[in-house]
Amino acid sequence: MSFSYEQPYIVIGAFIVRDGKVLLVQENHLPDAGKWNIPAGKLDYGENPLEAVKREVFEEAGLTFEPQSILGLHSIHRKDVPAPIGTTHALRIVFTGDATGEPTNTNGEVEDGKPEIAQFAWLTPDEVLAMDDKTIRYHDLKDYMRDYLAGTTYPLALITHLVQE
Repeated sequence: MSFSYEQPYIVIGAFIVRDGKVLLVQENHLPDAGKWNIPAGKLDYGENPLEAVKREVFEEAGLTFEPQSILGLHSIHRKDVPAPIGTTHALRIVFTGDATGEPTNTNGEVEDGKPEIAQFAWLTPDEVLAMDDKTIRYHDLKDYMRDYLAGTTYPLALITHLVQE
């Protein structure tokens, strides 16, 4: 099954906090090279969202992630993505939880000899909220930070993955 940006898709992400700082990853490939994001990626066809977030965190940051709650769901229609991809529409589900290990970019995709993630940063809430929107992949990052600081989360039971045979 091929993927098309002409239809909405689902992005799974992890908001990982350690010692009061959130983990951000810097994208290494176009169209978002140089922009900061949380560890995140597309939900694969048929994949359980809880397993997807564990996979994405491992691929992008080399960490073992255990989701504990849902921080939020945002529908994002991006009109800032240049051709050939162009406008995109993603439903982004972000989880919070615990992660063990130290960040590494050796488990993800490699394109043109470069890993998917360029570097990592552990930033304080004030540093995240002060970021220039031009350096952030998805502009809802600051909303997620505010929700996290307010203690706004939802139970994992909000998402049920069913496989109908």
